[in-house]
Amino acid sequence: MPVDAPAGLRFTWRGISARALIFVGVYLAGLSGLLLGAGVSERALADADLGARAYYALGLFVMGGMDLGTPTGGPAIARALLWFAYFAAPTITASALLEALWRLAAPFAFRLRRLNDHTIVVGASRLSQLYLRHLRRIDRRAPVIIVEKNATHPRLEEFRARYGALVLIGDITSEATLALLRLPLARRILLLTGDDLVNLDAATRILEQVPELAKRVVLHLGNLGLLRTISGTRASREGVVFNAHETAASHLVREHLLARFHSTEERDLVVLAGFGRFGQTVLHHLQLGARGCFGEVVILDTAATMRALSFAEQVGFDDDYDRQVIDGDLQDPGLWARLDREHALPGRRPLIVVGSGDDSVNLAAALTLQRRYPDAYVIARSFHHSPFAAELTLDAGVHCFAVADLIDFGIPDEWCVG
Repeated sequence: MPVDAPAGLRFTWRGISARALIFVGVYLAGLSGLLLGAGVSERALADADLGARAYYALGLFVMGGMDLGTPTGGPAIARALLWFAYFAAPTITASALLEALWRLAAPFAFRLRRLNDHTIVVGASRLSQLYLRHLRRIDRRAPVIIVEKNATHPRLEEFRARYGALVLIGDITSEATLALLRLPLARRILLLTGDDLVNLDAATRILEQVPELAKRVVLHLGNLGLLRTISGTRASREGVVFNAHETAASHLVREHLLARFHSTEERDLVVLAGFGRFGQTVLHHLQLGARGCFGEVVILDTAATMRALSFAEQVGFDDDYDRQVIDGDLQDPGLWARLDREHALPGRRPLIVVGSGDDSVNLAAALTLQRRYPDAYVIARSFHHSPFAAELTLDAGVHCFAVADLIDFGIPDEWCVG
């Protein structure tokens, strides 16, 4: 259901009230001048009743007094009030007309000009979608601007219609784009593109231009190795750096895997089916928080060898467990037949984390593995919560968790308030 359009992107009640007060003030000045005895050169108002004088005062906003002539006679204060209304009334009318024409001719520029205390979200990513959902639960009317390079991105219409966001198509690392965002007046900036270097570069540029935004620039880094090498940079010191997979993986290890380890006497065999950024982060947190609880780790992925080498260089494997790295497709029965031969999985109680980047592959593989290894503890990762998948996995005995729910839970409320 669409939310109300945010206050910073349209006339606010405060703005409407100020305009109304100015209009009423000028109108009352003109009417008071006529009631106090000021006359006009082209009309005889001496015998005019209150209604006629009120009508002539209102006409000042349309004709500017050209039909009445100039103020003459009467007390000086009356003439002064009427002269003031003669100049102020047509000025108000002309400014309102020019503004209306500008809004029709350049509505986007008009809305940008009115931005104040706004939140800037860069990138139409799934993280941006989660953040906007969290923001709107806390502040339904906060002005939001989305910056995205791809004008045809499928999420842009949802951001406009559901979250009332203003969309700016542009490159966040461009000085021209930054100049349009009214950075000094921004409440917060979130850099949530899928490109870590773009996020870091944009954060550095923004903090150089507007140092007072320190700790109000939030940037996402998905690369664990890069996350550890940027300490000392301006983006790291003055920005708020986070990794969504860290939130999900730490929760998974703390709330699910440790309990599993404590329920078994032997050191567990852990199978990481999928070793992308999420799988690597899970292993990192296993090494941090479950050291000594598992004795073997098998890494499976279509690019397992390459990703394991990257993990070894950027994070490092501990030496207190055995590991095997196998390149293969999770849906290939031959891959699991090999594991059966080399690790005797059917006779053991392995812990299997199915965490590739494809939710449908994870679901299908997890259900197959639970049937193949009834004593295994199988966990399937998905990004968004699916009632159907939750029901299906519950009936099959698979443990399913949604990364989006954990990320949403981990977003601090302070990122959504001024």
